[in-house]
Amino acid sequence: GGLNIGENPADGLRNALADCWKHSEATPLVHIMQDHDDEEDYHSLFMRNALVQAGFQAKIIHGTEGLHWDSRGRLIDDEDNQIKTVWKTWAWETMLEQLREDATGMEVAPPIRTGYPEDKVRLIDVLLRPEVLVYEPLWTAIPSNKAILPVLWSLFPNHRYLLEAGFELTPELIKNGYAQKPIAGRRGDNVKLIGECKSVLDSTDGRFDKQESIYQQLWCLPKVEDQYVQICTFTVGGHYGGSCLRSDPSLVIMGNSDMQPLRVLSDKDFLKK
Repeated sequence: GGLNIGENPADGLRNALADCWKHSEATPLVHIMQDHDDEEDYHSLFMRNALVQAGFQAKIIHGTEGLHWDSRGRLIDDEDNQIKTVWKTWAWETMLEQLREDATGMEVAPPIRTGYPEDKVRLIDVLLRPEVLVYEPLWTAIPSNKAILPVLWSLFPNHRYLLEAGFELTPELIKNGYAQKPIAGRRGDNVKLIGECKSVLDSTDGRFDKQESIYQQLWCLPKVEDQYVQICTFTVGGHYGGSCLRSDPSLVIMGNSDMQPLRVLSDKDFLKK
């Protein structure tokens, strides 16, 4: 981007990831599992670099391509490596959807299979296997689900880091405007922004239109020139790992929204401007 003043706020991200992997319990070969998606391609390649830097081998798997069962019922890749450690870009909700589709209501255990060589491997067969160590842990499905937002608001009403949120519309939300979001949506899909007098400020399509929604106080992103901008931050090992800047001419940041160059100036250098 031609920017050379200030600091890159994600300069130490790869080193932090590599250091975190060195202190993990991962096996020498880590399988990176991702969907067929451009952004996930970038994430997977970046994580592979961090794993190699940490001294691991890493192999990227798109969907479940190449995964199969050997004659002993073990899960292996197309080079006969057993799947033991997985880092994934898949949302846990995708796996849970597959679990719901395969469930009949009579199971006493998750319907994962230890298959025969001719059986197709499904996502749940990998991510729910007791012998496979998955990064990130399953409990992250709870804070990543937007249904947690009304719960947090009920526990900490009017907290300065929270926006009012509920499972139903309240007179206050209707009066001041609100965002309607699917509880397990991703990347800005199926979001509606409603302003005063029920005017529709923006809305997006997507694959989450059949999900239940939550309603959250409207808080529009700041606009710089002709772009609405959002700072996104990353944590590594429970600590700050880096930041990036996304922008879009619409009010909703989506999966195909631009990634902008970002530099951080000290207060002293900023005030010189």
